Amino acid sequence: MSDSRTAVPTRSKRPAAASSATTATKVWHAPDVLDAMMLKGEFVGHRYPPHAHDTHCLVLITSGSVVVNIAGHVDTLRRGDIVPLDADTMHAAHAGESGRWKMRVAYFLPDDLADYTGSIGLPVRSRLDVPARIVRDVPLAQSVYGVSWCSEVNDDAFKRSETLAFAIGHMLSVHAAQRATLPSPRVESRIIRSVKEQLQSDLAGKFTLASLAAEHALTPFVLLRAFTRSAGVSPHAYQQQARIRYAQKRLKQGAALALVAREAGYADQAHFTRVFKQYTGVTPKSFQIALVG
Repeated sequence: MSDSRTAVPTRSKRPAAASSATTATKVWHAPDVLDAMMLKGEFVGHRYPPHAHDTHCLVLITSGSVVVNIAGHVDTLRRGDIVPLDADTMHAAHAGESGRWKMRVAYFLPDDLADYTGSIGLPVRSRLDVPARIVRDVPLAQSVYGVSWCSEVNDDAFKRSETLAFAIGHMLSVHAAQRATLPSPRVESRIIRSVKEQLQSDLAGKFTLASLAAEHALTPFVLLRAFTRSAGVSPHAYQQQARIRYAQKRLKQGAALALVAREAGYADQAHFTRVFKQYTGVTPKSFQIALVG
């Protein structure tokens, strides 16, 4: 799948119509996430009639409870539960005991899954092929949520590309009927050092997992596995760490917060503040006042 694709495929990716008491939904197109149609919704007294999509659907419940019937299998879903539906799988749903639920869904075509798996160095798959109707897997749920959230707010293409690679690789290698064999993460140490130096020296670099891998003649998934095994964190997390260390140094020197945010590679001061607090537990302003006054 080319990164330049922006048009929605001619085949529909929108969810089926449903009777509803109350819904609040947001739908958007995500060209760099399997060219998917993404949905975030809150449903009260909502009922999906039996239906099937011509796309795959990856569903994550984020709140409340919902009763689903998937090809005759009935279960109650709650926060963190994942439903991986291949195209043309019949399913229906209605609110559970809470009377409401929230979910995030990605609708994507089989051909786009095949293109994506091949592009990142995984065995080519056009189907999710997960025999369990309901998947309960905390790391996978966190990744599915992360991909959807990053796509919704356009937060960070680098983070989004890594999170998507992990989610698809983990699902196909752990939960698929025929588990995918992941490529070997063995990479020369000099390449890992080179990637680290690049991430440290170019804090504002607009990397993605694919662009970084291409510079070092690796597939994206091999780079992700090899770097994480060596460094203990992913390339994106390593870049964030380098940015925060630089920012701490500049804040100690009394530099203005807006300037530090820009130098450290953040799009704006709000983004810088959010990430800085996530990593240090305090805001940049509080950190600077404590050290400089």
